[in-house]
Amino acid sequence: MRDFDVNNEFTWVPNYVEGTYQLRLTARDYLAGTSAQQVISYVANPLVTGNQPVVVVTANPLVALFSAPTCPIGSTMAVAFLEQGAKAPSTTDARACHTGTQNFYIAGMVSNHAYSMYAQVNTGGTIVNGPTVSFTSGAVPKSLSLPSRSVPLAPDSQTDSQSTIVLTGYATTPDVPTATNLKGDVVWYYNTTVQMTRPVPGGTFLSIPNGKGTGTGVWGPNVTQQQLLREFDLAGNTVRETNCDRVYEQLQAMGLTAPLGRFNHDAIRLANGQTVVLGDEQQIFPAGTQGSTAPIDIIGALIVVLDDNFQVVSYWSSFDHDCASSACLNINRPGDTNCVTGSNASGCPPVLLSSPANDWLHANSLQYLTAEGDWLLSLRSQNWIAKIDYDNGAGSNGIIWRLGIDGDFALGNNVGEPYPWFSGQHNPGFIDDGETTLAVFDNGTSRHAEYGGDSRGQVWTIDQTSMIATLDVNVDLGAYSESLGSAQVLLNGDYMFMAGNISDGSNIEVQNSEFNGSGVMNYQFQSIGPSHAYRGWRLPDFYHAALNGSAGPD
Repeated sequence: MRDFDVNNEFTWVPNYVEGTYQLRLTARDYLAGTSAQQVISYVANPLVTGNQPVVVVTANPLVALFSAPTCPIGSTMAVAFLEQGAKAPSTTDARACHTGTQNFYIAGMVSNHAYSMYAQVNTGGTIVNGPTVSFTSGAVPKSLSLPSRSVPLAPDSQTDSQSTIVLTGYATTPDVPTATNLKGDVVWYYNTTVQMTRPVPGGTFLSIPNGKGTGTGVWGPNVTQQQLLREFDLAGNTVRETNCDRVYEQLQAMGLTAPLGRFNHDAIRLANGQTVVLGDEQQIFPAGTQGSTAPIDIIGALIVVLDDNFQVVSYWSSFDHDCASSACLNINRPGDTNCVTGSNASGCPPVLLSSPANDWLHANSLQYLTAEGDWLLSLRSQNWIAKIDYDNGAGSNGIIWRLGIDGDFALGNNVGEPYPWFSGQHNPGFIDDGETTLAVFDNGTSRHAEYGGDSRGQVWTIDQTSMIATLDVNVDLGAYSESLGSAQVLLNGDYMFMAGNISDGSNIEVQNSEFNGSGVMNYQFQSIGPSHAYRGWRLPDFYHAALNGSAGPD
């Protein structure tokens, strides 16, 4: 549930299966190499006492806990719920029936509204609905900080009517991750400011919060910036958590020498239950590297693969692969940002070894490519998207190709712009299993510095045989987002591009815009407040998110 750290409290909520649990606490003295354990029993009783389902409120007033009597082994159960007066229900994911009651978190409800909900048992393709129960959602706490919200372009017949939830990952205090419906009504929130990286199928979320680790890592006990990796559920309960110090202990045992400074930007869930997270590594390189006259601190990137208990399985280090091939990450091609001690400019990590340090890669997005078992990694400081030969752990970990300006692909068309390539990009991803169509949020940092202009939403056709990249969609988003943003293909084939950091005087504007393939806007949600948004999503519900960091629908 949680690996070693310095906290002496952990809130555990047994929310799915009743029974008698064994809880084991292990305390250790890291320097002395000693530890001690204590095991206690805890009994979780069912909410259901008869044949009728029960629904109760959780700590989040917009989330209910629905509990139903057991169903036949071999069958599955889902829960349908709808606002009273609505025509079509929303449905949770289907789960295998087991001994004991079936329990589901119900989320996606507007505050202070009445809802009906019922179980749906599927036995061999025959679906039987259970008794209906009623639930009235609560009010959003007045203490919760939320930016002002508006819908400049309301949904119409051209809007994706299936992707009805707008999830925005606000990542700066005091605002918190929030979801609305297409009208802008709040339907869910998480009560802590975190960098939310991805929603996970089944109703959980991966995030990178601030917090303390064990105090035995590279920072000691003093730095908290993005030191945790946390999975939490719809009610806000922590499901699983680890920290940089514990992960680095395991990486060192595997031979990693460059220290892990923090988690950052992305964590994704794979179909086999593994979790993959990005991290920073730093290393001093000799004088002459990147044209320096003295030894230079360079910030690289780590990809860390964790099992379903958040224990390290393998890793990829940007400092480890050789540059024997032309498609490599050349250490002498500097990034465009210098990170200074005590600064968090442009998403800089703490500087570990010397100041300033060059933010060589600034890896900010990861996708697992299911066809070949490789990684797709966005490198903002290089204006590149790199494909890495992982091959499910059996690959060379070398760079297969680099997409972007001065990379390995030729442009397949002339779009009439002096700078058609993306730069400072966020959230690129293939939207098909064939790895031919790629969507990306083009912040346009290099282009903006040279020519001005707005950020863009782009869709590319990638021919990996002929090494030609053709720009098919190149939408001007009407504003410049210096950093942050996301791209996604929707269920109706439209594209969602979120600009997460548009300067608006003393505030920050966030725009979540839907465009069709011809560049016509079909919907826009906007918020203005003190916080930027790292990433955004359009979802059909909270239960059927995409895996692997995909930019496409589940």
